[in-house]
Amino acid sequence: MAQLPGIIQKLISQFNKLPGIGPKTAEKLAFFLLRQPRESLIDFADSLTAAKDNLKICSQCQNLTETDPCNICRDPNRDHKTICVISDVQDLMALEKTGSFNGLYHILGGTLNPLEDITPDKLNIQALLNRVKSDHIQEIILGTNPDVEGETTMLYLTKLLKNNNLKITRLGRGLPMGSDIEYADEITLTNAIKDRKEL
Repeated sequence: MAQLPGIIQKLISQFNKLPGIGPKTAEKLAFFLLRQPRESLIDFADSLTAAKDNLKICSQCQNLTETDPCNICRDPNRDHKTICVISDVQDLMALEKTGSFNGLYHILGGTLNPLEDITPDKLNIQALLNRVKSDHIQEIILGTNPDVEGETTMLYLTKLLKNNNLKITRLGRGLPMGSDIEYADEITLTNAIKDRKEL
């Protein structure tokens, strides 16, 4: 079998470092890019460089932004007394797409996971506690994923926040539309029963 040139192997290995990209997909992406016009590749590289050079972290919510504070934190039409606590920027984007939440966010930067050495000091928890006190927050919505790490993080935050004269809520949990009960995990099924609504 013919050996690929080293420069292509290096490109494939760079793609292979991305989350969710296996060797076959990495190879596909590398060869796709090699077939593109040079100008397209320069635009692609410039976009990556510009994102890396110009994006910063919002000092209030930890969102990626070009301005500090970010557009959400600066928006006077949003509810500045309610914060939805989430794990990462992708969660913020998903919630914003629904158009159903008008408060602010706080991005933890992950969830508690002692097995991977993600302890409370590695998350943006202290910044959240500071915001609760300084901004006179009235409600915290815990929006971590319904998995073991998310539930652990939610319980930890609940204990930290409960004596702050706050309303603490969580996103509704349960079976997503189109799912089969037999394939749902225990946490999802437990919450589907607990969070059942009267018809």
